[in-house]
Amino acid sequence: MAESQEPQPLFQSNGFKTALVVVTTLLVAYGMANLEVIRRAHNAYERGEAHFNEKMYKQAMWDYQEVQEFYYLPHSHWVDLAAEKEFICRAYLGDWVPPEGPLDADVRQTRVAEYEKYKVEIAQITPVGDTTYQPAPLTTYEKDQLKKTK
Repeated sequence: MAESQEPQPLFQSNGFKTALVVVTTLLVAYGMANLEVIRRAHNAYERGEAHFNEKMYKQAMWDYQEVQEFYYLPHSHWVDLAAEKEFICRAYLGDWVPPEGPLDADVRQTRVAEYEKYKVEIAQITPVGDTTYQPAPLTTYEKDQLKKTK
């Protein structure tokens, strides 16, 4: 006759050990993916800060928008900082209507909750425009028109 085996505790069974390895691997992979997203958000925010310090407000605003749009989940403090800095850049540029939106899509109305948080701070900013923008040179027709008005 076959000898009877004593039952093993659940945590010593091969199935439990395999499941533990699989779950641990998935948790580590998920954590690494989250850390990578947070790292990319930080890098985009730092790029925005570099542009902001150089008074390149339009480029800085794009970097801050990148943080908010692409790296929103997992929600890190970089997303909140980028939202604040985007509103500050918009205040410096006087740019409240995005070019791709309808004419009445003022950011102050479409993102009321964020605007309310930063309204006092941005009200103190005088728009300076984008000093890094280089307009296209005048055409011959425009030069002729300027000569006629002089």
